[in-house]
Amino acid sequence: MQCLPPIMDLAEMPWYPKVATSSVTEGNSAPPGFISKTLHLRWDSLPVLLPEGDLLSEEWWNEQTVTWGVWLSGKPQSMAVNELGWLIDFPNHEAQILPLDEDGHARRLAELNCDELYTAIGGLQFEGRDVILIFEKVETEPLPLDEEYLRKAGEVLGRFHSVCLSQLSTPNNERSWNKRLELLEPRTRSATKWRAPHSSDTRGTITHRNFGIEHCQIIDGNVKIGGCLGGVYNAILPENSPSPVLRDVAAGTLNLSSEQKGIFCGGWISTVPSFCSSAKALDSHRGGLVIWEYEQHLERRLFHQAWGEKEPSFVTRFLTNVSGFQNGMYQARSLAAAGLICLSIPPFAILYWLFYPDAIVPSTSDGLAMVALGSIGIFLRRMYRAAAPKPW
Repeated sequence: MQCLPPIMDLAEMPWYPKVATSSVTEGNSAPPGFISKTLHLRWDSLPVLLPEGDLLSEEWWNEQTVTWGVWLSGKPQSMAVNELGWLIDFPNHEAQILPLDEDGHARRLAELNCDELYTAIGGLQFEGRDVILIFEKVETEPLPLDEEYLRKAGEVLGRFHSVCLSQLSTPNNERSWNKRLELLEPRTRSATKWRAPHSSDTRGTITHRNFGIEHCQIIDGNVKIGGCLGGVYNAILPENSPSPVLRDVAAGTLNLSSEQKGIFCGGWISTVPSFCSSAKALDSHRGGLVIWEYEQHLERRLFHQAWGEKEPSFVTRFLTNVSGFQNGMYQARSLAAAGLICLSIPPFAILYWLFYPDAIVPSTSDGLAMVALGSIGIFLRRMYRAAAPKPW
């Protein structure tokens, strides 16, 4: 009989954030076949649904009421515990049981009907959270990290973002996006602090939320994006407002070399709506891609701390270099200030000459001086833009 391990053994589960958890107490309501618990983290309390009974019996599955999509048929064949919960193997499907979830994001992604995604085809929800997700069993191959497939992965991500933006596009919400950084920095005990103004071309949309190159797989000869669910990672760090597509791009570039990053992002640019990759959207002085790389590295730090795992070297290296990025951008602001002054003087001089009663008649040399100041201002502004960290 395959039953849930006792509560005292939950710390052995790979999905259980054992270091961040302070206690587990009784919860409230639960659907049939589950018991409700409350997981108390250092910074939040989360509802948890734990399966109770024999997960390899047809009777247990017959008790469940499908919420949406396709349900299962046949007898369960095997069960495994993974980093998301419990994975049950059926003849033609796999059922992923999620003890923790944020807001039913797997169903949201499935209902986009996006051909670029490998999503659930049905499932059970409870109080707006995904509890069971049903996936078709398919043969998958890992994505080769060569030029051809990195570019294809970027193109697939761009097409997915096009679908998302056609469904939802919200204005710049820098307050909420910066608030997320305000939460992450103290929780990870990081010595950094970084905020961004964000451009008007940076809009919120649905996004993948858990994107990574490792989720790009080859299915029937095509590159598709898997990992299309919320689960424990989204639950312990919920999203307060729709994020920009650059967040997914930043997640995809983690631990890629500069060359690989350029190939992947080049593929993404070729298929995403043009405003997403405009000069304003990618301007690092206004956030660009680098601020989302910062957010993603902080997330990885939080997750590794929550599970008591060693932090990857690429995370440590990036966060160690944040001060250097910021110093370079702060120094470049002197160029922007000087350029603004130079560009401001000519209009004021012209207004003075035109409207001040006792103003002198400007000479040719006065006019040339104003032209020179304007040209210097433009040059300094371009230098300021050039001094921004490259998007990739």
